[in-house]
Amino acid sequence: MARLPTSPRKSTRHGARALLALAAVFLGSPGWSADLATILASTAVEPPARIGFREERHNPMFKEPMVLAGRLEYLDSGTLRKVVEIPFEEDILVQANRVIVTRDGKTRKLSLNRSRALKTILGAIEAVLAGNQERLEESFLCDVAATDDGWSLHMTPLSKGVAKRLSGLQVTGNEQAVTSIRINLPNDEWHLMRIGDELPK
Repeated sequence: MARLPTSPRKSTRHGARALLALAAVFLGSPGWSADLATILASTAVEPPARIGFREERHNPMFKEPMVLAGRLEYLDSGTLRKVVEIPFEEDILVQANRVIVTRDGKTRKLSLNRSRALKTILGAIEAVLAGNQERLEESFLCDVAATDDGWSLHMTPLSKGVAKRLSGLQVTGNEQAVTSIRINLPNDEWHLMRIGDELPK
Protein backbone atom coordinates (compact mmCIF):
# COMPACT_ATOMS: atom_id res chain seq x y z
CA MET A 1 0.00 0.00 0.00
CA ALA A 2 1.36 3.40 -0.95
CA ARG A 3 2.26 5.68 1.97
CA LEU A 4 0.42 8.93 2.27
CA PRO A 5 2.58 12.02 1.79
CA THR A 6 3.58 13.76 5.05
CA SER A 7 2.22 17.25 5.49
CA PRO A 8 4.81 20.08 5.82
CA ARG A 9 3.57 20.79 9.36
CA LYS A 10 4.05 17.16 10.47
CA SER A 11 7.41 17.02 8.74
CA THR A 12 8.58 20.13 10.58
CA ARG A 13 7.34 18.72 13.90
CA HIS A 14 9.08 15.40 13.37
CA GLY A 15 12.25 17.23 12.36
CA ALA A 16 12.21 19.29 15.55
CA ARG A 17 11.75 16.14 17.65
CA ALA A 18 14.68 14.51 15.90
CA LEU A 19 16.90 17.51 16.59
CA LEU A 20 15.91 17.50 20.26
CA ALA A 21 16.65 13.78 20.50
CA LEU A 22 20.04 14.31 18.87
CA ALA A 23 20.84 17.18 21.24
CA ALA A 24 19.97 14.99 24.22
CA VAL A 25 22.47 12.37 23.05
CA PHE A 26 25.32 14.87 22.85
CA LEU A 27 24.48 17.23 25.72
CA GLY A 28 22.76 14.91 28.15
CA SER A 29 19.52 15.58 29.97
CA PRO A 30 19.62 16.11 33.75
CA GLY A 31 17.09 14.05 35.64
CA TRP A 32 16.55 16.71 38.28
CA SER A 33 15.99 20.43 38.59
CA ALA A 34 19.12 22.54 39.11
CA ASP A 35 17.57 25.01 41.55
CA LEU A 36 19.16 26.02 44.84
CA ALA A 37 16.54 24.44 47.11
CA THR A 38 16.78 21.07 45.35
CA ILE A 39 20.59 21.12 45.37
CA LEU A 40 20.85 21.92 49.07
CA ALA A 41 18.24 19.32 49.99
CA SER A 42 20.05 16.64 47.95
CA THR A 43 23.58 17.33 49.18
CA ALA A 44 23.02 18.27 52.83
CA VAL A 45 25.39 16.47 55.21
CA GLU A 46 24.40 15.10 58.61
CA PRO A 47 27.19 15.63 61.18
CA PRO A 48 29.44 14.09 62.26
CA ALA A 49 31.00 13.43 58.86
CA ARG A 50 34.41 13.54 57.24
CA ILE A 51 35.84 13.30 53.75
CA GLY A 52 39.16 13.66 51.94
CA PHE A 53 40.24 16.78 50.07
CA ARG A 54 42.94 17.99 47.68
CA GLU A 55 43.48 21.73 47.48
CA GLU A 56 45.39 23.90 45.01
CA ARG A 57 46.30 27.45 46.02
CA HIS A 58 47.06 29.67 43.06
CA ASN A 59 48.86 32.97 43.55
CA PRO A 60 50.63 35.12 40.89
CA MET A 61 53.64 35.19 43.24
CA PHE A 62 53.98 31.38 43.06
CA LYS A 63 55.70 29.68 40.13
CA GLU A 64 53.60 26.60 40.82
CA PRO A 65 50.39 26.25 42.85
CA MET A 66 50.74 25.07 46.42
CA VAL A 67 49.06 21.66 46.78
CA LEU A 68 47.64 20.42 50.07
CA ALA A 69 45.80 17.22 50.95
CA GLY A 70 44.04 15.88 54.00
CA ARG A 71 40.53 15.57 55.32
CA LEU A 72 37.56 17.79 56.16
CA GLU A 73 35.32 17.16 59.14
CA TYR A 74 31.85 18.52 59.85
CA LEU A 75 31.65 17.69 63.53
CA ASP A 76 28.50 19.52 64.60
CA SER A 77 26.48 22.63 63.87
CA GLY A 78 28.98 25.50 63.90
CA THR A 79 31.99 23.18 64.20
CA LEU A 80 34.24 22.48 61.22
CA ARG A 81 37.70 20.97 61.12
CA LYS A 82 40.34 20.87 58.39
CA VAL A 83 43.28 18.51 58.86
CA VAL A 84 46.20 19.05 56.46
CA GLU A 85 48.42 15.98 56.10
CA ILE A 86 50.49 16.89 53.01
CA PRO A 87 52.93 18.68 52.52
CA PHE A 88 52.90 19.55 56.25
CA GLU A 89 50.71 18.73 59.23
CA GLU A 90 48.21 21.32 60.39
CA ASP A 91 44.93 21.21 62.30
CA ILE A 92 42.38 24.00 61.82
CA LEU A 93 39.32 23.91 64.07
CA VAL A 94 36.40 26.33 63.64
CA GLN A 95 34.26 26.41 66.75
CA ALA A 96 32.39 28.93 68.91
CA ASN A 97 33.15 31.79 66.51
CA ARG A 98 36.90 31.10 66.72
CA VAL A 99 39.55 29.54 64.52
CA ILE A 100 42.13 27.44 66.35
CA VAL A 101 45.23 26.56 64.31
CA THR A 102 47.72 23.95 65.54
CA ARG A 103 51.00 23.43 63.68
CA ASP A 104 54.47 22.32 64.76
CA GLY A 105 53.26 21.95 68.32
CA LYS A 106 52.10 25.57 68.49
CA THR A 107 48.50 26.78 68.72
CA ARG A 108 47.10 30.09 67.53
CA LYS A 109 43.58 31.39 68.10
CA LEU A 110 41.71 33.91 65.99
CA SER A 111 38.30 35.43 66.61
CA LEU A 112 36.16 35.34 63.48
CA ASN A 113 34.83 38.75 64.43
CA ARG A 114 38.21 40.16 63.39
CA SER A 115 37.84 38.94 59.80
CA ARG A 116 34.41 39.38 58.26
CA ALA A 117 35.55 37.88 54.94
CA LEU A 118 36.81 34.69 56.59
CA LYS A 119 33.66 34.46 58.70
CA THR A 120 31.55 34.83 55.55
CA ILE A 121 33.49 32.11 53.70
CA LEU A 122 33.25 29.63 56.57
CA GLY A 123 29.59 30.47 57.08
CA ALA A 124 28.89 29.80 53.41
CA ILE A 125 30.67 26.45 53.50
CA GLU A 126 28.72 25.34 56.55
CA ALA A 127 25.45 26.62 55.05
CA VAL A 128 26.05 24.47 51.96
CA LEU A 129 26.90 21.44 54.10
CA ALA A 130 23.85 21.95 56.29
CA GLY A 131 21.54 22.70 53.35
CA ASN A 132 20.64 26.09 54.86
CA GLN A 133 19.41 28.22 51.95
CA GLU A 134 18.23 31.11 54.12
CA ARG A 135 21.64 31.54 55.74
CA LEU A 136 23.39 31.32 52.39
CA GLU A 137 21.26 34.02 50.81
CA GLU A 138 21.78 36.36 53.75
CA SER A 139 25.36 36.92 52.58
CA PHE A 140 25.45 35.97 48.88
CA LEU A 141 23.74 36.44 45.57
CA CYS A 142 23.38 32.85 44.37
CA ASP A 143 23.36 31.83 40.71
CA VAL A 144 22.75 28.16 39.90
CA ALA A 145 23.46 26.48 36.57
CA ALA A 146 23.22 22.90 35.31
CA THR A 147 26.43 21.28 34.03
CA ASP A 148 27.25 18.07 32.16
CA ASP A 149 28.16 16.38 35.46
CA GLY A 150 25.63 18.00 37.78
CA TRP A 151 25.41 21.62 38.89
CA SER A 152 27.42 24.76 39.59
CA LEU A 153 26.63 27.38 42.22
CA HIS A 154 28.20 30.84 41.85
CA MET A 155 28.04 33.02 44.97
CA THR A 156 28.79 36.74 44.96
CA PRO A 157 29.11 38.58 48.32
CA LEU A 158 26.33 41.06 49.03
CA SER A 159 28.55 43.13 51.32
CA LYS A 160 30.85 45.59 49.54
CA GLY A 161 33.32 45.28 52.41
CA VAL A 162 33.52 41.50 52.05
CA ALA A 163 33.70 41.80 48.24
CA LYS A 164 36.99 43.72 48.60
CA ARG A 165 38.57 40.59 50.09
CA LEU A 166 36.44 37.88 48.48
CA SER A 167 35.54 38.04 44.79
CA GLY A 168 33.23 35.06 45.01
CA LEU A 169 32.75 31.37 45.66
CA GLN A 170 31.98 28.63 43.18
CA VAL A 171 30.66 25.28 44.40
CA THR A 172 30.12 22.32 42.09
CA GLY A 173 28.54 18.95 42.70
CA ASN A 174 26.25 16.19 41.55
CA GLU A 175 22.95 14.76 42.78
CA GLN A 176 24.55 13.25 45.88
CA ALA A 177 27.31 15.59 47.07
CA VAL A 178 29.46 18.67 46.71
CA THR A 179 32.58 17.82 44.68
CA SER A 180 34.57 21.07 44.67
CA ILE A 181 34.78 24.52 46.22
CA ARG A 182 36.64 27.38 44.55
CA ILE A 183 37.44 30.57 46.46
CA ASN A 184 38.20 33.56 44.24
CA LEU A 185 40.27 36.28 45.90
CA PRO A 186 41.47 39.68 44.65
CA ASN A 187 44.59 40.10 42.50
CA ASP A 188 44.15 36.83 40.53
CA GLU A 189 44.53 34.63 43.60
CA TRP A 190 42.26 31.59 43.93
CA HIS A 191 42.00 28.31 45.79
CA LEU A 192 40.39 25.16 44.41
CA MET A 193 39.46 22.34 46.77
CA ARG A 194 38.32 19.02 45.31
CA ILE A 195 36.37 16.84 47.71
CA GLY A 196 35.99 13.06 47.65
CA ASP A 197 36.54 9.88 49.63
CA GLU A 198 39.64 8.95 47.67
CA LEU A 199 41.65 11.70 45.98
CA PRO A 200 45.16 11.65 44.49
CA LYS A 201 47.73 13.23 46.77
